[in-house]
Amino acid sequence: MTTSQTILIVEDEAVVAFDMKAQLQKLGYDVVGIAETGERAICLADHLRPSLILMDVRLAGRMDGIAAAAAIRRTLEVPIIFLTAHSDVDTVGRAAQTSAYGYLTKPYQIQEVRAGIEVALSKFETEQQLRLANQWFINTLHCVPDAVVLTEPDGRIRYLNPAAERMLGWSNESAVGHDVTEVVKPQGEVSPDLDAAGWLARVCQQGDAGPVVHGLSVVDRGGQAMVMDARVGPVRDGSGQHLGAAVLLRDASERLAHEAKLLASERLFRVVFEHAPIGMALTSPSGEFMEVNSALCQLIGSSADDLVNEGDATLSVGADMGVSSQDLDALRAHRGEVLQFDRQYRRLDGGDPVWVRVHVSLLPNEDNDEAQQHGYLYLMSDLSQQKRMEAQEAELQQERLKREVSELASQTKSEFLSRVSHEMRTPLNAVLGFSQLLQIRQEPGATDAQAYAKHIHNAGAHLLSLVDDLLDLNRSATGTLRMALQPLSLGTVLREVTDMLSEPAAEQGVTLEIAMDGDVQVHADALRLRQVLLNLGSNAVKYNREGGWVTFRVHPDTGSDVALVIEDTGIGMTQEQLIRLFQPFDRLGLEKTTIPGVGLGMMIARSLLADMGGALRVESEPGQGTRMVVRLRTLPAA
Repeated sequence: MTTSQTILIVEDEAVVAFDMKAQLQKLGYDVVGIAETGERAICLADHLRPSLILMDVRLAGRMDGIAAAAAIRRTLEVPIIFLTAHSDVDTVGRAAQTSAYGYLTKPYQIQEVRAGIEVALSKFETEQQLRLANQWFINTLHCVPDAVVLTEPDGRIRYLNPAAERMLGWSNESAVGHDVTEVVKPQGEVSPDLDAAGWLARVCQQGDAGPVVHGLSVVDRGGQAMVMDARVGPVRDGSGQHLGAAVLLRDASERLAHEAKLLASERLFRVVFEHAPIGMALTSPSGEFMEVNSALCQLIGSSADDLVNEGDATLSVGADMGVSSQDLDALRAHRGEVLQFDRQYRRLDGGDPVWVRVHVSLLPNEDNDEAQQHGYLYLMSDLSQQKRMEAQEAELQQERLKREVSELASQTKSEFLSRVSHEMRTPLNAVLGFSQLLQIRQEPGATDAQAYAKHIHNAGAHLLSLVDDLLDLNRSATGTLRMALQPLSLGTVLREVTDMLSEPAAEQGVTLEIAMDGDVQVHADALRLRQVLLNLGSNAVKYNREGGWVTFRVHPDTGSDVALVIEDTGIGMTQEQLIRLFQPFDRLGLEKTTIPGVGLGMMIARSLLADMGGALRVESEPGQGTRMVVRLRTLPAA
């Protein structure tokens, strides 16, 4: 007896209850409560969870002790001992139905109560252990993925686990009591003189441990045939008495599918081995060829029969006399590695030796036994095509080297042009500045000196414009031209451009027009966009006729671009001139005219537009004028 056992007393006579409590406490028990009615007993039992309940049969109230005990046992596993002065058959029968652990009649001695308590607690603990063991057994069978069928000694079903229920289509409750051959329903024969049903019935009833029967056909309750691996084992008690049998069934479909895949894989390997476009050989541990494919026979110029017992060592030419023993030892030590080398092999038909690339890998033995010797797999490919490709690659490499040298020279030229252009700007600015001072400080009447100073200024301005154009062209070509793309009002930019062109247009007698409905927001660099439109507009003015016109017409598209069309009534261009239009320093045959220019404006305009995500297209006919279409990105698209 341990002092941790707690007892609940249910007795409607207070004097008897408190006396019993005092005596039990003297014996070392912990009395956690006293209930005078059945209802109170149920409440205290649920709350206190005692180790044992001493229950009087006759209680005050509507519920007697037997009814209270039945209610308590429905929700709580606790041993109950009845204490009563009534021992009639009816009372004892009702008490027995509650699975009581004792029945003591009054009057009783405290030692009798003590003995009853100890027996009840011991019995309860034993039953708990049995229940726990049974629960472990049941849960284990529930977790087993294979079907488990337990039978009685006569072959009738005792239990099906959930996996067996699913496989066979029977519930445990419906299968219990049926003959095992009615539930499992094996088909066919396990031997020439024994059918499957007879075999199953015999091993279950005789208790013999039979071998595993592979690929046994079993029909479930719905008539669906399955393929199972089956084994039957006896169930015996400690004395060896035959208690029944355990039938284990495992779905063999996955195993059979796996075996089918292995067979298919082996057949595929044979097909691949024989028809592979490269030479393949399986060798013995000592290196002799055991099996060779057709490609290797063609490569070496021999038949398969003649190559058997040959090997890497006997086929190698010159100083290369096969794979060294050190290489093979390293290959065995590092199984995942592959030995690779290029070697010349002699041809057995007398032809010239052939260069081959060889890959050697270790073949696993059948049981992965480290003590067993391993064979090797040789893969051999003809290097003739590769040698030719290497020669071609060398030529391509030489071409790439020449191209890189050319690109480096071009880059050096660009850097030189950029540096020289920057260095020219400083003296040119000085020339322009001093020419302006000469014009300002000339005395009245010194017309020749003023004319000379004006010529110097115009020439310097022209040269400075050329330097600026070269710098822009070089920056655009090298990707160093900085762009500050931002939302711009195209109408505002056009008005600024026409204002700047108004003076030269007036001198030429050319009318400038802007035609657009509302304003359009474009995404561009303000400075570069003005530069582009000034270049294009200046050309339209310079190469126009007196009394002509230049129109800047805006055509918004429904897409992401806007088209700005610059039309003029100038001299126009031929198709040959249009082809040469974007060549640097090509003035299309107008070099000897008085019209200023160097032939860079159109090329720079197209480059700047491309850097801003735009484009330029030119259409023209001789004597009919020119139409230049500038495409710009609109703000929403940007």
